[in-house]
Amino acid sequence: MIDPALIFLMRLLMRAARRHAWRSVKTPAGAFLAIFMLIMFAFGLVPMVTVSMTNGAAASSGLMPTISQHIPLVLFAMAVFLIATESGDSFLELKPAELQFVLAGPFTDTHILSYRLITLFLSWVSLCLVFSLFLLPHLGSFWGGVAGMVLGGAFIMLIAFQYTLVKSKLAPWVSQLIRLSGLFCLAAISLETSLMVIRSQQVFSTALVSEAVESGWVASICTTPFVPFAGLIKGVTGDGMLIDLLLSSMLVGGLLSSCYWSNAGFAELALEGVARRVKKLERVRAGNVYGRSARKAERSQLLPAFPWIGGVGPVAWSQITSVLRRSGRLVPGLLVIGMLAAVGALVYLRVNPDGVTDVLRTYAVLIAQGAAAYLGFLFTMSSQSGFAASRRLLTWYQVLPIHPFAIAAGMVWGMVLLLSVIQVAICLPALVLTSMTWMESLAILFAGASFSVVFASTVNLLAAATDLRPIPQGTPDVFQGARGLVFMMVLGMSMTPILLFAASAAAVAGVVLGISWISCSLAAGGTMLCISPALWWYSGARFVHREFSG
Repeated sequence: MIDPALIFLMRLLMRAARRHAWRSVKTPAGAFLAIFMLIMFAFGLVPMVTVSMTNGAAASSGLMPTISQHIPLVLFAMAVFLIATESGDSFLELKPAELQFVLAGPFTDTHILSYRLITLFLSWVSLCLVFSLFLLPHLGSFWGGVAGMVLGGAFIMLIAFQYTLVKSKLAPWVSQLIRLSGLFCLAAISLETSLMVIRSQQVFSTALVSEAVESGWVASICTTPFVPFAGLIKGVTGDGMLIDLLLSSMLVGGLLSSCYWSNAGFAELALEGVARRVKKLERVRAGNVYGRSARKAERSQLLPAFPWIGGVGPVAWSQITSVLRRSGRLVPGLLVIGMLAAVGALVYLRVNPDGVTDVLRTYAVLIAQGAAAYLGFLFTMSSQSGFAASRRLLTWYQVLPIHPFAIAAGMVWGMVLLLSVIQVAICLPALVLTSMTWMESLAILFAGASFSVVFASTVNLLAAATDLRPIPQGTPDVFQGARGLVFMMVLGMSMTPILLFAASAAAVAGVVLGISWISCSLAAGGTMLCISPALWWYSGARFVHREFSG
């Protein structure tokens, strides 16, 4: 199935990953980061282990039925997302260093596919072990949870693998039909759930939405192949768990056999992936960073130049125009969708004034802010703006005759623009539905905008002070996919004290001025804005005086 030389290559890549990690830990910043991560990891892990050993059954009894109902739907949505975005192309790609070794040897398509699957499997198993430790109180059993997450993740990745392997053999309209079919199923599930919730006479609640999703026949049909994985995660050791394990293994094994059966030309597909990477690097070196056509890249910019402001203006202009070029129609599209949703919400309230519960109307803006923060986080993980951009694109910023503080202050505004657009698009319908006053809503929006600024500043701080990036870069190794998880963990740890400080300021303002949405939101937002200059000062100093290795 796999040549011993490829196993030796994996051992060398693991050794390179350990050597790279050790070099990072030996630096003062790396040592501090490692100690900080170990302490926070222990603080998060010890309570979970303690709860699972003392009262794990009670902790899991209320949550696991809900999780088991919706894990199949989440897995189905992830599989559709991977197919719709053609993410399998990146799964099949080999790094240039790996490809040079692979193409030099007498390896068959089966050998190369086995090598790629094993490297992905090693990364995924290590991530599942970490996830299972933190979810220990909510799992039926530890090994059942690990097996369920490993097999469930492997199943949806193999779906993306299989689609990519057969895509080149299908007519373009057939592959397009496959992608549209998955999206149509998700839209049908959403429409069916919405109609059931609207027609229900019960008070709107999470339980009502959960019941609507569970009783929908479209969701039941689409999520049937993913049910054994959810049963394996929630199951306790016994016959039921063995049956779910057998069914899950059969599904993964069948799809794996299908991948091997249709893997003809896998080496060519991997070579095409490297060719795409090389072409992208050539575009970057030529100045066409985001792959726009020459006609579009040379047209005049509609965004006027910003004032100098000590050097902040030109840097901010550069970041915002880069985001606008890269996002294309995303920014205006989100705004149009938000306005259409607001008009739809207004019409619905006119037709059915009692169709939205008082609780939902009261907290509509807060719910929208939470959804915007989560969606903005997902976009952040796939973006390369600010100091999180490729190091090759950052070198010329270091030689600008501008103070480091001004560079850091300008670098955040590309990401802030994207986060703000997402916030406005999601909050527009919430402003129509909410029963809050305009002043209360604007105060909450101010707090959300301040959160966007401090969030972008924290991402820039991590990128400038460490080797961490939202999109992993650097030496290819079998654990490269886990670096994104490390970035998320460190980002969450870094944001925690800032959010606690903002919450403390909101509590003090509530005690002094009286508890209200306006006073608490303004205090929390103002506190986060006051913290941002300190983040800009430190990240600017670290960025300017740092040497990047490629």
